[in-house]
Amino acid sequence: MLLFALYAGIAFALILSPVCRPFTDVLTRSTAEFSAAIIRLAGGHVDVSNQTLTAPQNGFSIAVVNGCNGINALLLLWAAQLAWPLAGWLEKLKRMGIGTAAILAANTFRIITLFYVGQWNRDWFEWMHLYVWEILIMLVGLAVFAAGARQTPTPAAAGAAK
Repeated sequence: MLLFALYAGIAFALILSPVCRPFTDVLTRSTAEFSAAIIRLAGGHVDVSNQTLTAPQNGFSIAVVNGCNGINALLLLWAAQLAWPLAGWLEKLKRMGIGTAAILAANTFRIITLFYVGQWNRDWFEWMHLYVWEILIMLVGLAVFAAGARQTPTPAAAGAAK
């Protein structure tokens, strides 16, 4: 648990530092642009400018800012994967990659659903944005971690297999 706290603390300190700002800016901009591309691919209409998605038919806009890009859930998942004592480094990196893909996919779905919910009802948008999706994104990370942890052989089982 201490190792997790250490890794998480370092990760959040780094991501908030000016050194990592270009990375978070690219992630945030890419999240907005990719979400807009999926909306268009599905036949929807959206304008995107400076990380803001706007519905041209009614003017509703959402700004994708740092924190809306999935980075918080990613950092917590990466810290948990790195701190997990029963997996080798290659396995940890593999799980971090799978978790990154899962969280970014879920976050893209989050942005798209919020874009449409906000056009329908602003109160529901606020509720979905602040409560429902925050929890769901964290649950995606937890599920990925739990799935990987369940697949890790215990030291006793690994010794018996030899």
